[in-house]
Amino acid sequence: MITFADGRFQAQVKVIEVRCVLLDLEWNLPRLLLDNHEPFGYHLHTKLPGDKNFRESVEVSGYEDAVRLFIKEARKVVEGER
Repeated sequence: MITFADGRFQAQVKVIEVRCVLLDLEWNLPRLLLDNHEPFGYHLHTKLPGDKNFRESVEVSGYEDAVRLFIKEARKVVEGER
């Protein structure tokens, strides 16, 4: 939240949907997806590209935390840990 003009105005931002995807450009396929939508909330698709419907729920405090988690998990995929 940001305020302007000595508190007279307040800017509020609400991020409703979040989508982060790690693409394998050699094969042109998604390898990891984090998104946020009803009815699932924040979750990771970790078995891509084979099982698009597999989801792992994640607990995050908001979209910034979700993006940090995605980067961490993307590094695991790239390094072959996931």
